[in-house]
Amino acid sequence: MTRSKPLGSPALTSPAVPLRAAGIREVARQAGVSIATVSRALGGGGAVSPQTRERVLEQATALGYEPSPLGRNLVRGRSDLLGLIVPNVSFPLYGEMIRAVEDVLSRHGMSILLASSHDDAATERSAAQHIMRHAVDGGIVINSRLGAALPVRQRLGWVQVASEVPGLPNRVELDNEAGGDVAAHELLATRRRRLAFVGAPGRESQERERGFARTLAAAGLTYRRFEGDYSELSGLQAGETLFAGPDEWPDGVFAAGDLMAAGVLRALHQRGLKVPQQVAVIGFDDAVIASLLYPRLTSIRQPAYPMGVAAVELALRLIGGQSAEPVMFTPELVRRESTGPPD
Repeated sequence: MTRSKPLGSPALTSPAVPLRAAGIREVARQAGVSIATVSRALGGGGAVSPQTRERVLEQATALGYEPSPLGRNLVRGRSDLLGLIVPNVSFPLYGEMIRAVEDVLSRHGMSILLASSHDDAATERSAAQHIMRHAVDGGIVINSRLGAALPVRQRLGWVQVASEVPGLPNRVELDNEAGGDVAAHELLATRRRRLAFVGAPGRESQERERGFARTLAAAGLTYRRFEGDYSELSGLQAGETLFAGPDEWPDGVFAAGDLMAAGVLRALHQRGLKVPQQVAVIGFDDAVIASLLYPRLTSIRQPAYPMGVAAVELALRLIGGQSAEPVMFTPELVRRESTGPPD
């Protein structure tokens, strides 16, 4: 219940607090100059005398005026925002790329506007249109599925990371074929000869399989194939298929993603097969899960953080009107217990 103040009692007092921040018009009125002069004085540019600049700064400080970032950016023709579209924000590989983009942008006083496409072309298109309505300076699209139909591809400053569409001018890529070649050489070095590949839809998996197949063909070997979808469940199903029935089982499996490789390991454990003694398994990406599995997973590392850094630096060069060349990264083998030491 609220109690009223008795009549005639002294009024309660509190420190004076401005109800609102002063606007640029008030600063101009108090300083006796135009709004344009205040803008030039606070922005540090234009023909403003030292005396006038000092007077404007004094009044702005006294009135608690802070320039609007939105207004300042409109004058500059910049938003200091970079758009970033990823397939899935929860996937560790993309999380590393996001962290890299944020780290670099923070050093430039910029921020990201983040959206997830959920591996869906229609959602990606909608996210791109939404981001562009916020007048971002440029942006990055990771694993884009839309090809030339994506509006941002015609916009200056947008960079593609591992796009499904090859040959785009502003891009950061991984040499996936080289990664498949490395995986094949690792299995051959550990004397595996009955081999299998667990792939997934899309350009990256196709390129990884191409490098894998080429190296095996040079060694006079073939391989069995199973189509997954990058999920652990699809890897489990691949393992159950590959190691069921009377056919001779593979002694080496290369999966185009670490989660699928984890599913293969699970299937092997359920069959009672020993890794790597009876079957060697290699994944791709070297995600966090690779070092948490048992046995720990040998994987082809995709340098997510450096790729994110390269993408944002490329975007910043494009935003600044500079020329930029595509960037290609080379994957590397991270050998762990799932393949064992080479002979």
